[in-house]
Amino acid sequence: MNQSKQQEPTITHSEGWVSEPDTESKLKQGLTAYLAMNEAFQSIAARVHLIRKAKYNLDLQYYIWADDFIGQLMLHELLKAADRGVKVRILIDDQNGNKLDQQLKALSTHPNIQIKLYNPYTFRKFRIFDYLFRLKLINHRMHNKLIIADGAIAVTGGRNISSEYFDASESFQFTDMDILFFGTAVSRANDVFSEFWNFSLSYPVQQFIGQGEPKDLKKLRIKYQKLEHNDNPTDEKVNAEQQELAKELHYNKLNWAHAEFLADSPKKSLGQAQGNELISYQIQKYMGEPTQEMDLIAAYFVPTKNGTHYLSQFPKRNVKVRVLTNSFIANDVAVVHAFYQKYRVDLLKNGVQLYEFKPYIERKRRTWYEVMTGNVIPKKGKNKSSLHAKFIDIDDKVFIGSFNLDPRSFNLNTEVGLVVKSDQLQEQISNLLDKTLLTVAYELKLNEHHQIIWLDHQHNGKMIEYTVDPKTTRFQRFMMYSISYLPIEWMM
Repeated sequence: MNQSKQQEPTITHSEGWVSEPDTESKLKQGLTAYLAMNEAFQSIAARVHLIRKAKYNLDLQYYIWADDFIGQLMLHELLKAADRGVKVRILIDDQNGNKLDQQLKALSTHPNIQIKLYNPYTFRKFRIFDYLFRLKLINHRMHNKLIIADGAIAVTGGRNISSEYFDASESFQFTDMDILFFGTAVSRANDVFSEFWNFSLSYPVQQFIGQGEPKDLKKLRIKYQKLEHNDNPTDEKVNAEQQELAKELHYNKLNWAHAEFLADSPKKSLGQAQGNELISYQIQKYMGEPTQEMDLIAAYFVPTKNGTHYLSQFPKRNVKVRVLTNSFIANDVAVVHAFYQKYRVDLLKNGVQLYEFKPYIERKRRTWYEVMTGNVIPKKGKNKSSLHAKFIDIDDKVFIGSFNLDPRSFNLNTEVGLVVKSDQLQEQISNLLDKTLLTVAYELKLNEHHQIIWLDHQHNGKMIEYTVDPKTTRFQRFMMYSISYLPIEWMM
């Protein structure tokens, strides 16, 4: 594959994003302003706000960008930004597939929009051949989630650009966490984007989907104009929320703290990163070992023998260790659960507290998307949910990003995230878990025979006890235990 490398310096314009008399003073102190966002609605509004207010440049890199309501909303907003002169660069991992090819081909004809695919498949429509002949390379994916506006303000976290990550899917919802940040830490985020954008595995999209023509962009504009002119109250709601976020930034309802943006080197995709080039090394370096408490929240949690031994040492030192991951039924990648469940008994024996996310979360109020559209999510009854958040809470530090606690995040995929040293954020996260864990998750315990029991705490004060993985069939459990003996844990 031939590739044209374009070394473009990131232009940083911080003026106008956060209004406060001593903003410059706090920046000189090396501080970063941040806003943690566990509400999906606020999170999509934050991205829309960054796009609409950007004056100079927008850089985005994502693992998944879906052809759905949220995906098209974001592309439309980026097109409007490009029309007013903003330089837009989009980097999408090719694991995303080819459903957006026509839109990307059209957008790539715009003079202010550049689009690249990361680690592309050679056989994009017959990917089985890549798995057969190029597995070592294509097994490494760019799992990063990041948007930066004017080189000055950014959002990172666990959410991909797809409706199910923003409570706007009509079939399935992910529970997730993002963080908006402005200030010192954004400089490193800019560097990371540039490293990936200019890396040898990033290719102009035209090399794989062909060169678009002006008529393609014209057709796409007509499509987006029709959507904009339709009576679509969801747009009004997004507008209102992003305006509210703008007020928060203007009146500085953000908190300031020392923060570091962490990321794998893109060399990890070639198996060549080591030491400080790996985010796992950086997380350990900046967060250290807990002395009081540790909360680990990961959609995909596979501790392995080494991780189990590492976590088991802390309860013996009177350190409170809590882990929240998906239950078998809530996990959207069931095979991951097969390798996690092998370590549950040992973790519980050594004092680690385990919680597993319930597959159906009772929502006391309708989502923003339901309210605006009149739709019921999902159409048939219960709200199917899955944990997708990834954050680590150690004493006075919190990491929020794309990093899962599994071998894939440690060794195969590239990841990003923000570490914030803040008692206030740590308390916010810890209190959120204290209030919600028993509501959204099963509590795991060992009975007198050292067998796992699952406790389902009900709203009415009653408790249901399970002696096997809740809501699973005998066949599902048989398959889960059988798969766990396969020598593929390193891929999880």
